Amino acid sequence: MSESPEFPPFFSVLTDYLESINYKYTPLPQQGRVNFSVCGQHSDYRVQFFITPAGDYFQILIHYPFRIRDERQRLSTAELITRANYKMLLGKIEMDMADGEIRFHVSHAIEGGVFTEETLEKIYMIGLITVDRYFPAFMQHLHAGYTPEDSVFHAELDTNAELVEDTPGPKVVPKPQHKATESGVGDKALKRIRKHARKKPPGKTSGQGELPI
Repeated sequence: MSESPEFPPFFSVLTDYLESINYKYTPLPQQGRVNFSVCGQHSDYRVQFFITPAGDYFQILIHYPFRIRDERQRLSTAELITRANYKMLLGKIEMDMADGEIRFHVSHAIEGGVFTEETLEKIYMIGLITVDRYFPAFMQHLHAGYTPEDSVFHAELDTNAELVEDTPGPKVVPKPQHKATESGVGDKALKRIRKHARKKPPGKTSGQGELPI
């Protein structure tokens, strides 16, 4: 799709890129926006690409497929988002406190009139990987009772691996082994045999049920 005077600058970069990877999309050139959906590892996401009217900024919005409808959960979810955003290099996760919508948002300044498909792809892939990375954290917090801190820690486990310490199990003390006699019978067993053995009556041989001394 080629640009026309009514389209914002660089709008064709968005459409050309999506066509190159065979994505189905809905172009809204008058708004400088392209809408499409993508399937991640954990869920499907609704995505929007934006070019500002002056062509000086490019933006991506990636929407999570759920809202925090329970107002009581929004504060703890906001803590989860704050923890997730703390070390984020590019973009951020944000939540509308009014309706519980959650999305990833990233902006890129187009400087020097240069914006390429390679730049678009890099920013988009970082955003998609980030959204998919934290999807389990939201599910664990909302449905499995994980704290915001634990949810984010598990989502970032690949970078937190050095902080995980193996907890040693209880030390197993082997049970003492009874020393076997030359006959192969343990000392305790031999004592029991001797205790319960009956002496042979004088002049009689050992019979059935009688143990020799």
